[in-house]
Amino acid sequence: MAVARGDRPADLVFRNGRVINVFTREVEDKPVSVFGGRVAGVGGDLDAAEIVDLNGAYLAPGLIDAHMHVESTMMLPREFVRVAAPHGTTGVVFDPHEIANVLGIEGIRFLMDECRGLPMEIMFAISSCVPSSSLETSGARLEAADLAPLFEEPGVVALAEMMNYPG
Repeated sequence: MAVARGDRPADLVFRNGRVINVFTREVEDKPVSVFGGRVAGVGGDLDAAEIVDLNGAYLAPGLIDAHMHVESTMMLPREFVRVAAPHGTTGVVFDPHEIANVLGIEGIRFLMDECRGLPMEIMFAISSCVPSSSLETSGARLEAADLAPLFEEPGVVALAEMMNYPG
Protein backbone atom coordinates (compact mmCIF):
# COMPACT_ATOMS: atom_id res chain seq x y z
CA MET A 1 0.00 0.00 0.00
CA ALA A 2 2.87 2.38 0.76
CA VAL A 3 4.07 2.12 -2.84
CA ALA A 4 0.58 2.72 -4.24
CA ARG A 5 0.25 5.83 -2.03
CA GLY A 6 3.66 7.08 -3.17
CA ASP A 7 5.14 6.83 0.35
CA ARG A 8 7.74 4.29 -0.74
CA PRO A 9 9.51 3.77 -4.06
CA ALA A 10 8.62 0.76 -6.18
CA ASP A 11 11.19 -1.82 -7.22
CA LEU A 12 10.31 -1.26 -10.86
CA VAL A 13 8.17 1.10 -12.94
CA PHE A 14 7.15 0.43 -16.52
CA ARG A 15 6.75 3.75 -18.35
CA ASN A 16 5.42 4.58 -21.83
CA GLY A 17 3.40 1.38 -21.93
CA ARG A 18 -0.14 0.89 -23.15
CA VAL A 19 -2.16 -0.76 -20.37
CA ILE A 20 -5.08 -2.93 -21.44
CA ASN A 21 -7.95 -2.34 -19.00
CA VAL A 22 -10.06 -5.49 -19.25
CA PHE A 23 -12.87 -3.92 -17.20
CA THR A 24 -13.45 -0.78 -19.28
CA ARG A 25 -12.21 -2.24 -22.59
CA GLU A 26 -9.88 0.72 -22.97
CA VAL A 27 -6.18 0.99 -23.68
CA GLU A 28 -4.62 3.53 -21.35
CA ASP A 29 -1.20 5.16 -21.44
CA LYS A 30 -0.20 4.84 -17.77
CA PRO A 31 2.88 3.78 -15.83
CA VAL A 32 2.72 0.52 -13.86
CA SER A 33 4.70 0.06 -10.64
CA VAL A 34 5.89 -3.26 -9.26
CA PHE A 35 6.98 -4.04 -5.71
CA GLY A 36 7.99 -7.45 -4.43
CA GLY A 37 7.10 -9.06 -7.75
CA ARG A 38 3.50 -7.77 -7.70
CA VAL A 39 1.73 -4.87 -9.35
CA ALA A 40 1.63 -2.08 -6.75
CA GLY A 41 -0.05 0.66 -8.76
CA VAL A 42 -1.26 1.86 -12.14
CA GLY A 43 -0.99 5.52 -13.02
CA GLY A 44 0.43 8.42 -11.08
CA ASP A 45 3.95 9.75 -10.87
CA LEU A 46 5.70 6.83 -9.23
CA ASP A 47 9.36 6.59 -8.29
CA ALA A 48 11.32 3.34 -8.55
CA ALA A 49 14.73 1.79 -8.17
CA GLU A 50 14.52 0.73 -11.83
CA ILE A 51 12.57 2.29 -14.69
CA VAL A 52 11.86 0.43 -17.91
CA ASP A 53 10.75 2.33 -21.02
CA LEU A 54 8.30 0.14 -22.94
CA ASN A 55 8.30 2.38 -26.03
CA GLY A 56 4.55 1.92 -26.55
CA ALA A 57 4.44 -1.84 -25.92
CA TYR A 58 1.26 -3.28 -24.40
CA LEU A 59 0.83 -4.46 -20.81
CA ALA A 60 -2.03 -6.85 -20.10
CA PRO A 61 -3.13 -8.72 -17.00
CA GLY A 62 -2.46 -12.43 -17.00
CA LEU A 63 -5.19 -15.04 -17.18
CA ILE A 64 -5.78 -17.32 -14.21
CA ASP A 65 -7.66 -20.42 -15.30
CA ALA A 66 -9.74 -21.08 -12.18
CA HIS A 67 -10.63 -24.71 -12.89
CA MET A 68 -9.13 -27.24 -15.23
CA HIS A 69 -8.22 -30.89 -15.45
CA VAL A 70 -4.68 -30.87 -16.83
CA GLU A 71 -4.96 -34.61 -17.42
CA SER A 72 -7.55 -33.91 -20.15
CA THR A 73 -4.90 -32.04 -22.12
CA MET A 74 -2.86 -35.26 -22.36
CA MET A 75 0.18 -33.22 -21.29
CA LEU A 76 2.31 -33.26 -18.19
CA PRO A 77 2.19 -29.95 -16.29
CA ARG A 78 5.61 -28.87 -17.61
CA GLU A 79 4.37 -29.09 -21.21
CA PHE A 80 1.07 -27.39 -20.34
CA VAL A 81 3.00 -24.45 -18.85
CA ARG A 82 5.28 -24.28 -21.90
CA VAL A 83 2.26 -24.05 -24.21
CA ALA A 84 -0.09 -21.89 -22.10
CA ALA A 85 2.27 -19.25 -20.67
CA PRO A 86 3.12 -17.54 -23.99
CA HIS A 87 -0.61 -16.93 -24.51
CA GLY A 88 -1.05 -14.99 -21.26
CA THR A 89 -1.88 -17.70 -18.74
CA THR A 90 -0.05 -16.78 -15.54
CA GLY A 91 -1.89 -19.01 -13.09
CA VAL A 92 -4.08 -22.09 -12.96
CA VAL A 93 -6.11 -24.09 -10.46
CA PHE A 94 -5.82 -27.78 -11.28
CA ASP A 95 -8.56 -30.19 -10.20
CA PRO A 96 -6.72 -33.53 -10.34
CA HIS A 97 -9.96 -35.53 -10.43
CA GLU A 98 -8.97 -37.77 -13.32
CA ILE A 99 -5.63 -38.88 -11.89
CA ALA A 100 -7.29 -39.24 -8.47
CA ASN A 101 -9.89 -41.54 -10.02
CA VAL A 102 -7.12 -43.82 -11.26
CA LEU A 103 -4.37 -43.54 -8.62
CA GLY A 104 -6.02 -41.93 -5.58
CA ILE A 105 -3.90 -39.84 -3.19
CA GLU A 106 -0.71 -41.14 -4.81
CA GLY A 107 -1.85 -39.65 -8.14
CA ILE A 108 -2.72 -36.28 -6.60
CA ARG A 109 0.67 -36.10 -4.88
CA PHE A 110 2.41 -37.09 -8.14
CA LEU A 111 0.71 -34.18 -9.93
CA MET A 112 1.62 -31.76 -7.13
CA ASP A 113 5.26 -32.89 -7.27
CA GLU A 114 5.34 -32.47 -11.06
CA CYS A 115 4.22 -28.84 -10.66
CA ARG A 116 6.85 -27.74 -8.15
CA GLY A 117 9.26 -25.17 -9.54
CA LEU A 118 7.39 -24.55 -12.80
CA PRO A 119 7.29 -20.91 -13.99
CA MET A 120 3.54 -20.44 -13.42
CA GLU A 121 1.40 -19.98 -10.33
CA ILE A 122 -0.13 -23.45 -9.98
CA MET A 123 -2.77 -24.04 -7.33
CA PHE A 124 -4.94 -27.06 -6.57
CA ALA A 125 -8.59 -27.71 -5.83
CA ILE A 126 -8.75 -31.10 -4.14
CA SER A 127 -11.03 -33.60 -5.86
CA SER A 128 -14.14 -34.07 -3.76
CA CYS A 129 -15.77 -37.16 -5.26
CA VAL A 130 -13.66 -40.16 -6.17
CA PRO A 131 -15.25 -42.00 -7.82
CA SER A 132 -17.74 -39.43 -9.07
CA SER A 133 -20.66 -41.86 -9.12
CA SER A 134 -21.49 -45.42 -8.18
CA LEU A 135 -21.90 -46.13 -11.89
CA GLU A 136 -18.21 -45.50 -12.50
CA THR A 137 -15.42 -48.06 -12.29
CA SER A 138 -12.53 -46.39 -10.53
CA GLY A 139 -9.05 -47.32 -9.41
CA ALA A 140 -9.52 -45.47 -6.13
CA ARG A 141 -12.08 -44.46 -3.55
CA LEU A 142 -11.36 -41.35 -1.49
CA GLU A 143 -13.23 -40.23 1.61
CA ALA A 144 -13.03 -36.89 3.46
CA ALA A 145 -10.50 -38.32 5.93
CA ASP A 146 -8.24 -39.32 3.03
CA LEU A 147 -8.34 -35.80 1.59
CA ALA A 148 -7.93 -33.79 4.81
CA PRO A 149 -4.09 -33.92 4.92
CA LEU A 150 -3.89 -32.51 1.39
CA PHE A 151 -5.34 -29.20 2.61
CA GLU A 152 -2.09 -28.60 4.51
CA GLU A 153 -0.08 -28.72 1.27
CA PRO A 154 1.18 -25.44 -0.21
CA GLY A 155 -0.89 -24.27 -3.15
CA VAL A 156 -4.12 -26.03 -2.15
CA VAL A 157 -6.82 -23.36 -2.36
CA ALA A 158 -10.18 -25.14 -2.60
CA LEU A 159 -12.32 -28.22 -2.56
CA ALA A 160 -13.16 -29.08 -6.16
CA GLU A 161 -16.54 -29.58 -7.77
CA MET A 162 -19.11 -32.00 -6.39
CA MET A 163 -19.75 -34.77 -8.88
CA ASN A 164 -21.50 -37.44 -6.82
CA TYR A 165 -24.62 -37.82 -8.93
CA PRO A 166 -27.48 -37.84 -8.01
CA GLY A 167 -26.21 -35.92 -4.98
